[in-house]
Amino acid sequence: MLKAAPMPPVARTELDPGTPCRNCGQALVPGKSACPACGAAHGEGNRCPHCHSIAEVEPHGALGFRCLVCGGPRIALDSAELSLSAQTNAALSRAKSEQTKHLMLSAGGFLLSGMGALALLLCVVVELTASPGVGAMLAAYFAAAVPLATGLFALNRAAAARKQRSEALRTAEVSALSDVQAVVGALSAARVVQLLRISPERAELLLAEASVASMLEEAPAPRLRVAAPTPTRPASATENHGIETEIGEPAGKTVRGDTEI
Repeated sequence: MLKAAPMPPVARTELDPGTPCRNCGQALVPGKSACPACGAAHGEGNRCPHCHSIAEVEPHGALGFRCLVCGGPRIALDSAELSLSAQTNAALSRAKSEQTKHLMLSAGGFLLSGMGALALLLCVVVELTASPGVGAMLAAYFAAAVPLATGLFALNRAAAARKQRSEALRTAEVSALSDVQAVVGALSAARVVQLLRISPERAELLLAEASVASMLEEAPAPRLRVAAPTPTRPASATENHGIETEIGEPAGKTVRGDTEI
């Protein structure tokens, strides 16, 4: 069966060398993604997968880089001639979804946990000063424990969302590096530092992960080995009916020393 040819991961989108900056009108540096005069972004490599605007990125502690327009996680691709693949943009979309989930769960978790802790503190103060009945205090403690437990559960889910966000960002970085190498060829760690604006240690790690991912994609899929059944030898006529003579009678038993005629 014929397999469909895979689509190219990235597209080269060369800019006209004579095109000026759309913001300040200064001449653009060939191959660069930002205007040297005003810093405005150019090229499809700077198109945000979330808001779809061509915008520059800024460093972010949790996301690495984020869009200046919408604040979504981005890959800092310092090249106006390349664009990221759909696989890379999908990983960035997952990272944004997990980031939103993490922020919402964290805010709700801290709020509910604080309310529950304050309610428990008030219950203790009331019990020490007013000495209410046992039933009333048990009900008060239970009511205070509900928001506290809910807040702790939300914080636990926020931690899981933060982990998923980190995994999606790592996948996006490895995929982006593979996108670039699919067009321009193998890159050195110094070139990766320049293109993705990351540290040399991170560049070495991404090159190793991209190499492993490429080998796994090129490796053939494992096949299930099925042993062929052992062929059975058909029983001969001599085994089923014995040896017969030419006239159809069974052969006589020959005794050593006898003479056959």
